[in-house]
Amino acid sequence: MADIFIRYETTTGMEKTAKFDTDETKINLDLRDISSIDLLPLVWCDKLEHLSLRNNRLTHISLTPLSKCRNLTCLALSNNKLEEIDFSPLTSCKKLEELFLKGNNLTRVDISPLFQCSNLQVFEIDESVSMTANMLLRTIGNWPSVLVQQYGKILWKVPRRS
Repeated sequence: MADIFIRYETTTGMEKTAKFDTDETKINLDLRDISSIDLLPLVWCDKLEHLSLRNNRLTHISLTPLSKCRNLTCLALSNNKLEEIDFSPLTSCKKLEELFLKGNNLTRVDISPLFQCSNLQVFEIDESVSMTANMLLRTIGNWPSVLVQQYGKILWKVPRRS
């Protein structure tokens, strides 16, 4: 039972920290006026199931540390100012069931990595956001059902050759 400290900055420029136990299953950082955050300490939280950063002012976020949170079932990032997001680290989160992104400034997201999240049941994103995915994923038969429902809205892209 060790502690981690998540550092963040508010829109007024104040640097703050939030202390959590590495055995936490839920971390709630809602409504803290966060403009930037370092999630790196979450690599030690292998029991984390629920991470919530709703109703802040985040314009960008690195989800890379979440690749170590293999028990993550819910990620809530609604009502921020996110302009882009890379879902690649979530391919390690095989238990992910819920992903909330409504109320951000996203215009286009590549949802290809989410096809690895076979337990995904809820994917909330604004209707105006364009979703893209790798064309090769069209032939994979075991999609999360929530992405099957989005099939007609996905812009399929041809992968780049190396």
